[in-house]
Amino acid sequence: MTTIAKLQEQQDSSGICEIMYRAIGNYGFESFIISGLPDRGMDVRPFVLLSGWSDEWYERYTGLGYVHLDPVARRCFSTTLPFDWSEAPYDHEADLPARRVMDEARDFGMADGFCVPIHMEGGMQGVVSLVGDATQIDDKARLELHMLALYAHGQLRFLNSSRSDRSIKRAITSREGEVLKWVAAGKTASEIADITGLSQRTVNQHCENAQKRLGTNNRVHTVVEAIRHKLISL
Repeated sequence: MTTIAKLQEQQDSSGICEIMYRAIGNYGFESFIISGLPDRGMDVRPFVLLSGWSDEWYERYTGLGYVHLDPVARRCFSTTLPFDWSEAPYDHEADLPARRVMDEARDFGMADGFCVPIHMEGGMQGVVSLVGDATQIDDKARLELHMLALYAHGQLRFLNSSRSDRSIKRAITSREGEVLKWVAAGKTASEIADITGLSQRTVNQHCENAQKRLGTNNRVHTVVEAIRHKLISL
């Protein structure tokens, strides 16, 4: 059974935690946090879905409101693409609060990592952040970790949602589903157009329509949510 399938089967956060530790360990990462990102001034703790951080760092980070100073968390609001922690910009001389967060994280053995921004329906932001050396992973591993993060975040949100929320199925059309299945297979818009007989513009339009229906912000996340809601199968 694949890691993704195992994640979808879990009915509590402890099961997801165990799978995440095992999965990220295969890529050389040590720990993680899965969370929503609150608006300025709000406490992050109600938004945390699952923490694999040490208790001491978690209490310090959440208790002192570091999420609002953390350049890694801030970057999540401006990109949909995964990034290395070192790619999160801040002025080392002028932005002393951000520098303090990064220096203290380093003191706790968290010098580097890999971050996956999560953009949800209604404008909500989230994050899956992995601790470890991100310079050693190739493009294939980055895509796999991107998918893993989206599934884990989605399943935790599902488990934390109300029963009425769970019963809502956001439909996509059969043509949108067909196009998303080819996207999931790694096909470009041009290749999908050749396969389906549609124009490339129409293929892109189907992807955009599905994205709007599912409340996602990019094609990878759209495919993940379509699979998670059992709207398409691979």
